[in-house]
Amino acid sequence: MAAEGQPELLFYLSACLLLYFCAAFNLDTREENVIRKTGEPDSLFGFSLAMHWQLQPQDKRLLLVGAPRARAFPLQKANRTGGLYSCDITSQEPCQRIEFDNDADPNSESKEDQWMGVTVQSQGPGGKVVTCAHRYERRQHVNTKQESRDIIGRCYVLSQSLTIEDDMDGGDWSFCDGRLRGHEKFGSCQQGVSATFTKDFHYIVFGAPGTYNWKGIVRAEQKNNTFFDMNIFEDGPYEVGGETDHDESLVPVPANSYLGFSLDSGKSIVSKDDITFVSGAPRANHSGAVVLLKRDMKSAHLFTEYLFEGEGLASSFGYDVAVVDLNKDGWQDIVIGAPQYFDRDGEVGGAVYVYINQQGKWNNVKPIRLNGTKDSMFGIAVENIGDVNQDGYPDIAVGAPYDDLGKVFIYHGSPSGINTKPTQVLEGKSQYFGYSIAGNMDLDKNSYPDVAVGSLSDSVSVFRSRPVINILKTITVTPNRIDLRQKMNCDAPSGICLKVKACFEYTAKPSNYNPAISIVGTLEAESQRRKSGLSSRVHFPNQASEPKSSHALTLKAQKQKMCMDRTLWLQENIRDKLRPIPITASVEIQEPSSRRRANSLPELLPILNSNEPKTVTSEVQFLKEGCGNDNICNSNLKLEYRFCTRDGNQDKFSYLPIHNGIPELVLKDQKDIALEITVTNSPSNPRNPTKDGDDAHEAKLIATFPDTLTYSAYRELRAYPEKQLSCAANVNGSQVDCELGNPFKRNSSVTFYLILSTTEVTFDTTDLDVNLKLETTSNQDNLASITAKAKVVIELLLSVSGVAKPSQVYFGGTVVGERAMKSEDEIGNLIEYEFRVINLGKPLKNLGTASLNIQWPKEISNGKWLLYLMKIESKGLEQINCEPQDEINSLGLKESPHNSRKKREIAEKQTDDGRKFSLFAERKYQTLNCSTNVNCVNIKCPLHGLDSKASVILRSRLWNGTFLEEYSKLNYLDILLQASINVTAVAENIKVPNAGTQVRVTVFPSKTVAQYSGVPWWVILVAILAGILMLALLVFLLWKCGFFKRSRYDDSVPRYHAVRIRKEERQIRDEKYNDGLEKKQWITKWNEDESYS
Repeated sequence: MAAEGQPELLFYLSACLLLYFCAAFNLDTREENVIRKTGEPDSLFGFSLAMHWQLQPQDKRLLLVGAPRARAFPLQKANRTGGLYSCDITSQEPCQRIEFDNDADPNSESKEDQWMGVTVQSQGPGGKVVTCAHRYERRQHVNTKQESRDIIGRCYVLSQSLTIEDDMDGGDWSFCDGRLRGHEKFGSCQQGVSATFTKDFHYIVFGAPGTYNWKGIVRAEQKNNTFFDMNIFEDGPYEVGGETDHDESLVPVPANSYLGFSLDSGKSIVSKDDITFVSGAPRANHSGAVVLLKRDMKSAHLFTEYLFEGEGLASSFGYDVAVVDLNKDGWQDIVIGAPQYFDRDGEVGGAVYVYINQQGKWNNVKPIRLNGTKDSMFGIAVENIGDVNQDGYPDIAVGAPYDDLGKVFIYHGSPSGINTKPTQVLEGKSQYFGYSIAGNMDLDKNSYPDVAVGSLSDSVSVFRSRPVINILKTITVTPNRIDLRQKMNCDAPSGICLKVKACFEYTAKPSNYNPAISIVGTLEAESQRRKSGLSSRVHFPNQASEPKSSHALTLKAQKQKMCMDRTLWLQENIRDKLRPIPITASVEIQEPSSRRRANSLPELLPILNSNEPKTVTSEVQFLKEGCGNDNICNSNLKLEYRFCTRDGNQDKFSYLPIHNGIPELVLKDQKDIALEITVTNSPSNPRNPTKDGDDAHEAKLIATFPDTLTYSAYRELRAYPEKQLSCAANVNGSQVDCELGNPFKRNSSVTFYLILSTTEVTFDTTDLDVNLKLETTSNQDNLASITAKAKVVIELLLSVSGVAKPSQVYFGGTVVGERAMKSEDEIGNLIEYEFRVINLGKPLKNLGTASLNIQWPKEISNGKWLLYLMKIESKGLEQINCEPQDEINSLGLKESPHNSRKKREIAEKQTDDGRKFSLFAERKYQTLNCSTNVNCVNIKCPLHGLDSKASVILRSRLWNGTFLEEYSKLNYLDILLQASINVTAVAENIKVPNAGTQVRVTVFPSKTVAQYSGVPWWVILVAILAGILMLALLVFLLWKCGFFKRSRYDDSVPRYHAVRIRKEERQIRDEKYNDGLEKKQWITKWNEDESYS
């Protein structure tokens, strides 16, 4: 075994630097391996491309490049005629122009700007080549007034050696020459915009999109001189509308459709045995169409078999077409480009439609649409590039020349038809890269087809396909199980080591491909665990930070195995003893240093098959404690929960009441609630204890809370047999992870509380749903999530109180009509009602739902004013907008300052209203309220911005005239006004208990001065006589009592009697002294008859 921790790790690092080569799959995009060819400036070198395989006189594979704006040959008598170039990709020499069409007759033709090379196609290995000039002009009556020019187009056919060798070669391929002129016939047919060979070598097909007023036609001619030599038959030519009939009504598309703009063909499109020609008409019906054409032997016509219509206006559907069997089912599929398709919503610029053949039936085929980026012209070129990765399914390439500098997207075929995600994107180095594409031929002879891409910047790039290899990877680990109780004879601190052996061998196509391949093999342990932020349980010696080791190996040939050996050490005191330790093996190809030599191609580095798994994994199990005899831990975790309230900040919890089977939480001013959770792990069947209830390794509870609840803390109530609980929440408190034990042993139980904050509960909160999920690495299938539900009832502790200032008012004076009033002073005395709203509970977050409703006594039953509302103000609110607004100062009277008082308001307390006062008059009063004799209006004031308290003040005037007219005979009356708080929230769970008040105002007439008049004379006489009689009686009584008799005194000396008073002894109290004077209990009695001794 090689020494570990050696510099072979550098091989791994070098391989990482090459990782980007694998990201794009097997077309080699490294600059040193991309073959680039450039042409004459402004020649449009690269406008068209074809790969050509020349068998004679020597085996040579060439890239043919059209340059339709190339300078003319000297004998062409023009400036620019276009041309065709041949490029040898094995040479660094520039491409060579193929010499043909090197003459001109100015009296019958013009080759100026004829665009020779606008299209080029090869017949295949050993076959012929066709190239066209669609702007070739046939001239008549030159230098006369009758001179005419017809843009009929012209094509050349060359032999495989790119020369004119036989009668079939040359430039006589111009079927529009000699026919009816004018653009409505064949005068602008522009033959050669497209041209192709059938894959059976039998036909050459031309498109002439300018025929019949640009309806366009397709013409197929027999192109195999073997049939002529053998005199078997003359096959064709076939033409849309007929070669002799010229029946334009048989053209399946309207004028200006450009039928023949693009071409392809093949068998097994509609029929297994018959060939079908596929042609695009990108302007048909303003969206484009593609027509499937078949031969008719009798009439020599090409008739329509099926027509595909484009879906987007002006999308140029049919600009390019390709026939390819993408799913390898023996039936050819059709790929259609629509480079000007757009979709504003999806920012789409260009599309490609893939029609998967349903055994020759096309009616119900729904295409697969591939979309390009905005303004990219995605789909201007579509090409069958063959099976570039040798997976058995042909692939296609799509050009998007306006996507940045230009891009080509590679799509792989598959059993389902096509992989809609591109497997590789080729990016251009020159502008308009991707305008033309050629493929489906192996240019560098490595058995993989290559891809050539042209541009409108006079450059061409050839991307070679790298061989695709499959590397078989195997891992062997000894021992395959870890027994933590049994130590090994190794240097690991834990005393446990693992011997790991990884082996590699490769296979490839073709089977004779057997180069020696240098690879870097890598062993890595627990990569996913480390990506999750957990530490690894194993490591390689001298590599404690990262359990990863690499080694360079050389695979000498296919199916020859090479191996690498390593040792892994187990860490000490690991927690996870249940989940296995995964060990993965991966491989990268190491690039050898190589340089390109003259006239040769550098050897391509093979690439790993992207469809094969990049790694192989082997898992090492633990011998598990507390598990069954089968070494499988079948736990039986069970969960129970109950919602509780928390008493203040103390850890005292009370269960919520149950209503209709659901806990009901009444939120007043409490900030926290709690969720009591009990988890057990006991056998489900005591009679069969071995079935389950084994140790639950890494047991945990994950609780996820709604937005209205936030995790605060946890409290553990009890645990058996030991306490292992630990809870940790995420950053915002929306989830908590509680570790129950590792392991949570058999017959264990734990009860704890999750304390949750309710500060985010709003009016709209009707339910609390907490998701509870038990997890364990032990085996238990029934650990489904449980939703703990509770219904929320929000009780708003709102109260309202009211006061009137003043609470007693007076009326008097004279009656003033409503129309005569200009200011509020003329109405009557000022009354201000103040309603104070206090919120002792949860803050009102949705303030639009609470409002103060006031039953305002506007008028009495006969319609006369009672209280006139002048203004409504507030304190402690953001804004007060009470409704209805037209009830506030509805007469538009001028407001007076708040501290002003009417002169009458002061005078009425001092003046007399002329009424007589009588001691014997009966006092009369009345109560006015909304339920009996007053018409009231409901004033609604939303309490926006209410936090803890606020006031709403209603400034009003007592309507003096109404009281003078209706209530002047009363001694006083009371006006009752009621107000309440209403919550109009949509949720039904909001309650406002007893939030109402009543305010009383007493109204008096003006104070009067009492007058005595109208007393009868006999009352006065009786009063005088009664007074005299009472006075006489009083004098008589005083006389009888001796009141009027004077007192007389005896002249003798008075005698006195002395009384001895016994001395009373005082007692001193211990408690306190009485500092005050205490009255003595003694009596002195005078008696003249007694003597003193």
